[in-house]
Amino acid sequence: MNKKKNGKTVAVIDIGSNMVKMRVAQLQNGVICDIDRLEYPIRLGHEVFHDGKISFESLRELSGILRGYSQVMMEYGVSQYKIVATTVFREALNRAYIVDQLKVQNDMNVEVLEDEQEKTLIYSEIIKKLLEENLPELNEALISYIGTGSLGVALYHKGGIVFSQNIPVGSLKLHDMLSGLQDEGTDFATVLDEYLDGVMGRIALPMANKKTEYLIITGNEMELIAQICKVPMVNGRYAIEARALNRLYTQLNKYSTEHISKLYGITAQQAEILYSALAIYTHILRLTCADHVLCPKLELWDAIMRQLLVPKSKGEYDEQVRQNAITCAMTLASHFNGDEKHIRAVREYACAIFDRMKKIHGLSSKRRLLLELACILHEAGYYVNSKHHLRATFDLLRNTGLYGITEEEVLLVAHIASFTDFFSSGASSLSYPSLSEKNKLVVSKLVAIFQLANALDKSSKQKLQSIRIRLNENTLNITGVSDQNVTLERWAFRECAPFFEEVFGIKPQFSMKSLLF
Repeated sequence: MNKKKNGKTVAVIDIGSNMVKMRVAQLQNGVICDIDRLEYPIRLGHEVFHDGKISFESLRELSGILRGYSQVMMEYGVSQYKIVATTVFREALNRAYIVDQLKVQNDMNVEVLEDEQEKTLIYSEIIKKLLEENLPELNEALISYIGTGSLGVALYHKGGIVFSQNIPVGSLKLHDMLSGLQDEGTDFATVLDEYLDGVMGRIALPMANKKTEYLIITGNEMELIAQICKVPMVNGRYAIEARALNRLYTQLNKYSTEHISKLYGITAQQAEILYSALAIYTHILRLTCADHVLCPKLELWDAIMRQLLVPKSKGEYDEQVRQNAITCAMTLASHFNGDEKHIRAVREYACAIFDRMKKIHGLSSKRRLLLELACILHEAGYYVNSKHHLRATFDLLRNTGLYGITEEEVLLVAHIASFTDFFSSGASSLSYPSLSEKNKLVVSKLVAIFQLANALDKSSKQKLQSIRIRLNENTLNITGVSDQNVTLERWAFRECAPFFEEVFGIKPQFSMKSLLF
């Protein structure tokens, strides 16, 4: 093969539970074209799911694989590359040591994607394909990605994601967790069904007592299942009949791993995972009334490769994440009985203040999103405990997955949303023991903005028809227009003002332009 190619050459290395893969590609005439794909088997998943750690023997093997891949990248003239790891590194108790040693031994940085990051990247590719195909009557679909160590479920509605949930059960992990029961002479199929019923049955899809007719699943085993079911690929995806999946799962109930391996001419490891993967797929199928499962052929590195080769796609991806995160948060707020009009008003005011204060706060657009999410979810605690709603808000949000948001960012949102009340004594009143100094500063800035915004609708009656914001050298002037009595809002604003001034060194002032005659 001629390894000298024109144009930018990039590579993505994906460290999975049982395989380390590398893909080298270029952008040719606007299309991502593969130059080479390599893969090397490694049993990291079995170690982590059994013992909780990656052994140093496996580290040495992994280091050797990466050295080989590094040499290949040099031969192809790769100018940019990215190494990602998912569940197996996320759950390894010694992941910090492993990542450090790979840096020391190979001079390579491994990015460990959080569960939400991994699923969001995959969903972005699925949505892209859905929009491109323009399937008839596809207004709503259940999307699922099943990995070896985890699975994600998301509800697609009219071009975006309105709900998502991740579950720490994947095909390999499920097999490793329950495989010991097969040796006890029990009815393993029943045990597996009962376990998955307990896990999958708790997914609270917001579909108003109806089930979607479309189910889109992607995962490592789908291609093998399609081959077994004799389903050809059409337009980059398989369409497998639901009854064919159920029939295959029922059939495999009767067979041992060895028999499955011989029957389909696959390795013992593939046979082990095939049965548990089918169990997961059939249980997800029960959440819908789909008669076919659509299986697009795509992987995590498709999204990563696109961002490396098409820089503008990163901006498009970020905007998609922002919109879906807000939509999913609104779905959560509705579940928690949040006041939609109040939420909309506070979010509007907070964004207006944030945007006017750009030169002062120095925060990124991602921080603006965290502020928006906090505004949307700040009433969540009332759903649990009205007396201690602030603490309930923190605890609830801290343990709630938010679409496209890392665990660290979720913690920031929880802190911001739980500081609805006033802190007239200043910044010393705020305590964030679990945050770094950098994040404490971020939270303080966003809390100061959030409290002002919340004060402008303290009555939750949207008394202000509009606001105008002007930033002078030492003051932030907010002028409201209303034909109602805003005494409560004035008082709340005065109570919040000292903390805002302490954080930014700028005095906020609120004045009214009345429409009363």
